[in-house]
This record gives sequence, C-alpha cells and structure tokens, in this order.
Amino acid sequence: MKNLKESQILTSNYPYGRYSLDYALDSLQRIGGEKMEFYACFPHFHIDDAEYSDLKALKRKLKDRGLKVECFTPEQCLYPVNIAAKNVNARKRSLDVFKKSILYGAELGAEYVVVLAGYGTLDEDERFAWARSVESLGILGDAAAGCGVTLVLETSPREYTTTHNSRDVVRMIREVGSSAIKGMIDTATLGYSGETMRQAIGDLEGNLRHVHVADGVPNGHLIPGEGNLNLPKMLEELDESGYEGFLSLEILNDRYMREPEKAIEISYRKLKEYINI
Repeated sequence: MKNLKESQILTSNYPYGRYSLDYALDSLQRIGGEKMEFYACFPHFHIDDAEYSDLKALKRKLKDRGLKVECFTPEQCLYPVNIAAKNVNARKRSLDVFKKSILYGAELGAEYVVVLAGYGTLDEDERFAWARSVESLGILGDAAAGCGVTLVLETSPREYTTTHNSRDVVRMIREVGSSAIKGMIDTATLGYSGETMRQAIGDLEGNLRHVHVADGVPNGHLIPGEGNLNLPKMLEELDESGYEGFLSLEILNDRYMREPEKAIEISYRKLKEYINI
C-alpha cells in the first residue's frame, strides 16, 4: 500500500484478560510491538480499583519493557459504565470513570481515549438518551481538552451506544461542540452497521482519528482472516484516503482466552502483511 505504514500499528492487551498484567506486557515485548493501545480492565488495571500509586507502577512496567501507550481505553461494555444512563447517580459514576481515564491516559502519554456515548434502555425513546450523551460528552470534552488528549467516539448497536454509524458520530460531535472529540472506525463494527470503509471515512467528514482492526461477523474482533470481513479491501480504502493515524489491534474473543500471545502475534503479522501488499 502507498500510505499505510507498519509504524502505525498498535498492539494491545485486549486478549490477555485471564492473564496477569506482567504476563501481558512481557508478551507484548516479546512480540516486538513497541506502541500499544492499553485496555484498562480487571485484572490488569481496573479504573475503579486503580490509585495513583498503581498508575506510577504501570508507568515503570511500561518503561522497563520499552512499551509506549498511544491510546487508553477503559472497559465500558462489560461493566456498568454508561454516560447516558437515566439514573443520575449511575451517570455521575460513569463520568467519574472517564474523568479518571482521561487523567490517567494523559499521564501515560496517550494521545487518545476511546469513548462510547452511552445508551438508554431499549424501551425508551432514544432521543432522550441522545440528549444525555451530548450533555455528558460536553463535560468530558472539557476535561480532555484540559489534559491535552482527544476522545474518539466508537460506533456500535443501540444496546451499547447512541452512535450507531459514522453519520451519528459526526452529528454528536457537532452537537457537543468540543474540539477534543473526534471519530474512529472499528472494522468489526462496520460489519454490523453495514457501512463500507470508504463510506464511513466520507461520512466522518475529516473527523477520523483512530482505527480498530479486527475481523468479524458473525463473531466480532477476531484474528484477521478468521472472520468474514474483507480486511485487505477495507485497508486499501483506508490507504487511499491518506489516513495517518493508528491501526490498533482489538483482538477480543473467548476463543483466544488460553493463547492470547498467539492471537496477537498472528494478528500483528497479518496486519503487516496486508499493509505491505
């Protein structure tokens, strides 16, 4: 490909959820991926449990292994984290999770923090959940701007967020009005939304800042080549757009629970093969 480079690839600790943080970081060092997206989750670094001393210890562990965090992503699907929750206390607690994630991500030197806009219950008019998303993201956008990081909004079905496609992301960005909020693309999620890569890039109207790479459909976030997505074509369309951001491997599926290093190593190799075509 003409524009995409190996230096844009990020490894991640996504598939290591049944292993310790030290094992995950040692494994990523063995693979040779110096830049990474850090998935803040239990048992590695759960935001609710982590204190500043834990953050300092994490920084040392990363430095000792030559790993650089470029993107910080708190778990927000498996846990009750929802910035559009109707319950005021749940919404405040969720906002606190992201405020802390923004602070910790900035401390680690991350450029981006991945955010879902939150969701309402399926029996609620989604317009009300959308309004709560706008209000919450306004608060988080101010926090991100103050810390010098950019929030990148994901798309997902209604069960997970109010932004279901790239057009929704752009609408949310406009309504929030924060320069610290941009968009991202997840190749596995594109399989569910029905968007092509070219369409999503165009619909984001210059707001694309981050990309998650994984195969998928019907199961999501698989090793490249194990799903039904045409990842080479997606990456070709991304390459044609002149995209200069990161390509982060979000490999997260129970089938890799016992062999996470193998899953990341194969994915890392396959992605390099794709972009060197």
